[in-house]
Amino acid sequence: MDVDWIPDYGELPKRGLRVPLEGSEDDAVAAVLEQLNAGGATPGEAEVRDLVREARAGAAKPD
Repeated sequence: MDVDWIPDYGELPKRGLRVPLEGSEDDAVAAVLEQLNAGGATPGEAEVRDLVREARAGAAKPD
């Protein structure tokens, strides 16, 4: 997977990034970092943690 780091959660899933919604936040951050690192992107953990929180908050909201 080739995912460039874009600090915009709305754009990243379109490029194949998956943010786990189950499990702990730390596990989700680790999974996202692993995906991004495999694609050559090197965001900071704090940025990824913000992205995971945003994704989880958005998933919790009813449409």
